[in-house]
Amino acid sequence: MNWWKHVMLMELRKILAYRSDFWITFLGQTLIQLLVARSLWQMIFASEGVKVMNGYSLEMMNLYYLIIPIGTRMLSGENIGFVSREIYEGTFTRYLLYPISVFQYKTLTYMTYSLFYGLQLFLLYSLYRLFFTTSSITVMDFSNLLLGVGLFLLASLTYLLMAMLIELIALWADNIWTLIVMLKFFVTFLGGGFVPLTFFPALFQDILRWTPFPYLIQVPAQTIMGMSQSQDIFRAIALLLIWALIFMELIKIVWKRGEKQYTGVGI
Repeated sequence: MNWWKHVMLMELRKILAYRSDFWITFLGQTLIQLLVARSLWQMIFASEGVKVMNGYSLEMMNLYYLIIPIGTRMLSGENIGFVSREIYEGTFTRYLLYPISVFQYKTLTYMTYSLFYGLQLFLLYSLYRLFFTTSSITVMDFSNLLLGVGLFLLASLTYLLMAMLIELIALWADNIWTLIVMLKFFVTFLGGGFVPLTFFPALFQDILRWTPFPYLIQVPAQTIMGMSQSQDIFRAIALLLIWALIFMELIKIVWKRGEKQYTGVGI
């Protein structure tokens, strides 16, 4: 068996070790966020006396806030602290003894989580469209869903590199938890995780278009909903790849300098 298959199966066994707890937590978080967002936007639409706001109807808002919690879970992958925690504990040493790069190993374990959440997004979106909306589901809907999930996976890779760059600061600093939380907050806020970016000022939206943030959350979500044009999708792919390469090069520089600072125990 190839090493990557072995690693993926090992990570899947970890995810499914406590199946009941996992599904209760996952569905609970998703449904609570959806119900809160639905109640809030119902009041906003009612107070404004409109059926569409900035390109979103109330039904589209409901769908958006169904996708967002799962999409952000895809971004989080193996969750925060996946490198810094092991640096502090000294167990990072074992990865230096593996016959593959530590970054290859961490990327594969991280993306296994993202892929698993992507499958859940595919399932929940399909069930929602089949049973909770009045519009019929079409082949194009499933095409948009596959494309959007693919964008979320690419976004997860870019976010992984962003997070890994910050977590490697643990080679010098005693505590970087605040930096990791700040990254997660800014990605969610500037990516459209709290409010769609179409509600932001036009100048702010123009500036964000050159950053990776809109393409981490909003554009994949809009792609699933069929709101993205072909040029938006191509732009998202191009910019995510460009930013991923930039972060990758920065990681190489940081690791080259920080490797000499690392001291660990055990294997």
